[in-house]
Amino acid sequence: MVGVFRVRIDVGKIQSNILSLEGGRLSEQNIRSYLRSVGFTPAGDGAADTWLAHAENLHILHESEILQKHRVA
Repeated sequence: MVGVFRVRIDVGKIQSNILSLEGGRLSEQNIRSYLRSVGFTPAGDGAADTWLAHAENLHILHESEILQKHRVA
């Protein structure tokens, strides 16, 4: 899988997964900061849950955390 993808992310699901796996909870802001630090970029379309990411970065998210994805480049 090569290219750039527009990804709609379920932040609540990320929080839930972290809580069950790590026993702690991250704020929405912490999750957004983490996503930016690992190569995700806000899509800029006004939707807080939509990001752009290179294919090689998508493995960071669990499938259950991705609501939609489609290739844009």
